[in-house]
Amino acid sequence: MKSLKRLSPLKELTDPQQTALAILECLQDNDPEGAMEMITIYLEAINKTRLRAKAKLPKSTMYSALKHRNPTIRTLAKIMHASTH
Repeated sequence: MKSLKRLSPLKELTDPQQTALAILECLQDNDPEGAMEMITIYLEAINKTRLRAKAKLPKSTMYSALKHRNPTIRTLAKIMHASTH
């Protein structure tokens, strides 16, 4: 009988290397919506409220960046930087 393997979806969703590879694959496939979806999933997994405070972004900017999925590269960089520090 095989033993069951315990999975930790949250651990995998918050793994920056796996997330980066998924984003890169989306961009290589010309799928910007998929890339933004991966970023949104990652950020939701690490708690958007805490992240917004660390990124020092107004709530409206954070909401717009994730909801409309068309942030500026500067806003995206602030969000991703805050997620790792």
